[in-house]
Amino acid sequence: MNILSHRLASNDDFDFLFDLKKAAEGDSVARIWGWDEALQFSIHQEELAAALPQIIEHDGQPIGCFLFEVHEDHCYFSRFFILPAYQGKGIGSHILKENLAIAQEMGKPVRLCYLQGNRVEVLYRAFGFEYVREDEHFVYMVREHD
Repeated sequence: MNILSHRLASNDDFDFLFDLKKAAEGDSVARIWGWDEALQFSIHQEELAAALPQIIEHDGQPIGCFLFEVHEDHCYFSRFFILPAYQGKGIGSHILKENLAIAQEMGKPVRLCYLQGNRVEVLYRAFGFEYVREDEHFVYMVREHD
């Protein structure tokens, strides 16, 4: 079938989203800070209380998530995780392209950041994101609207 869709997360997605975060970026978090399960669980609770992401579904099964926020002068793309078994299949490109089109229609740049060493940089650069700055933990990028 290969139907790709997304929907707003609900409280029922809490466990899936935490497991997804561990699967998708657990190694990067562990490399930078060390993985502290209780701390990461607390951060996860705070993130979901602040804003619910979209759940990416493949044939009705949850496989990832992203958060796309519209601000006054820009859009912010974050919490972009895809289960490892679904990475490298064009799903991330599809989701990113869809969100960039929304920002383009609004005439707003898209900002994002990701953990140092994450291979997602290749995807972001392929879609025209440019390096802004970095610190010891994160790389910050922006894609200006055309």
